[in-house]
Parts: sequence; C-alpha cells; structure tokens
Amino acid sequence: MTETDSRYDDIEVIVLDDEGIREMVDNALAEAGCTWEELQRQAAEGRFESHTARQAWFVISSFEPLPA
Repeated sequence: MTETDSRYDDIEVIVLDDEGIREMVDNALAEAGCTWEELQRQAAEGRFESHTARQAWFVISSFEPLPA
C-alpha cells in the first residue's frame, strides 16, 4: 500500500454469504415496512412510500431476483 492509500485504512469490508444477504434483505424490508413485492411495485411506479423504502430499493435491488 502506498502513502496515498492510507486514507482508506479505516474502511472495513464485510463479505456476506447467502444467509447473510438474506438477513440483510429481510432487515431492509422490515425497516421499510413492506414486502419485496410491494417494494417492486413502488419502484415500478416510481413512487416510494418513504425515504427508507427508496433506500431499501437502492440496496437490495442489485440482488434481483431474490428467492421467495
């Protein structure tokens, strides 16, 4: 690592397995107060019911398709 890279020394990377991803998705949906299907509908309509739902979509949509 070079001296210019030292600003990144405090960044922690957590690698999740399938179970960890499922738990993260479940937690995000619970925080948003909706199901995966409801969040998909909100995204398709372009109208999220809350800022938290929009944030959840931003994070978990990259894991599509999610298993039921």
